Amino acid sequence: MQGRFWLLLVGLGVLTLTLAMGFPAFAKDDDAVYNRIMKDNKIRCGYYIWPPFIEKDANSGELSGIGYDMMEHIGQQLSLDIEWVSEVSFDSMFEGYQTGRYDMVCAPISATPARARASDFTNPYLYGAYYMYAREGDARFDNNLQKANDATLRYASLDGDMNEILGKEEFPLAQKISVGQNSASTDVLMMVATGKADVTTFEPVGALGFMRANPGKIHQVLGNPVRVMPLTYSFPIGEEKLKAMLNITTQTMLETGYFDRVLAKHPDYNATLLRVRPHYVSMPEGKK
Repeated sequence: MQGRFWLLLVGLGVLTLTLAMGFPAFAKDDDAVYNRIMKDNKIRCGYYIWPPFIEKDANSGELSGIGYDMMEHIGQQLSLDIEWVSEVSFDSMFEGYQTGRYDMVCAPISATPARARASDFTNPYLYGAYYMYAREGDARFDNNLQKANDATLRYASLDGDMNEILGKEEFPLAQKISVGQNSASTDVLMMVATGKADVTTFEPVGALGFMRANPGKIHQVLGNPVRVMPLTYSFPIGEEKLKAMLNITTQTMLETGYFDRVLAKHPDYNATLLRVRPHYVSMPEGKK
């Protein structure tokens, strides 16, 4: 009797293992966002306001800017409508993925390891640089950015922005004077201009606009960028079909010269945004 009992247990164990191997657990639909986009024929966009990349008219609420034009072009290439549904802040822009409020963030974002914990990204289609800015006449940091990594110096930081990440990673010793996520992006530049902070980092097009509006207040510190970063589009983790579709589209935009053409209409961007190297080399004339 006891021997039959053990045989029964062994048989049940083998049956359980066979069923587990032959019938795997149901897999989660990781392409749910892609499938909804295809069904509804539209991409619902989260976006941030960062003049002059993406601007919002205070009266009409209409969006404009080079980043807006780029995403609308992607929609045209894919025969999909672009619906700009939700303005986001830098330190909470991925939260909308959890609630399904939007399908992707439709503005250029620097891909970083910290952000990769909450988002996936396309391949880079441009590169952008962040430079250091100091008050006009303050040449202490020219060609020696690490002088700003000093506990006696104050670094203006915007919560959730790349500027905050750079402050922590590149200038960890400097005092961080922070402004909240709902502040204007250029508030960090104004803190330097008014003496509340000694330095900050910023992308050059936005800084140029600030300096034109506030002449003689700040200057770009001489020397190399603090960091050069890939510009990508962000979307939820696990959306491999969406990722492939966006990568093919941005690659086509690169190969057909779209980015060169659109940037040529905006000289400030054209001078500061760096191009992705082509994935091919032209054959010398006369050779096949």
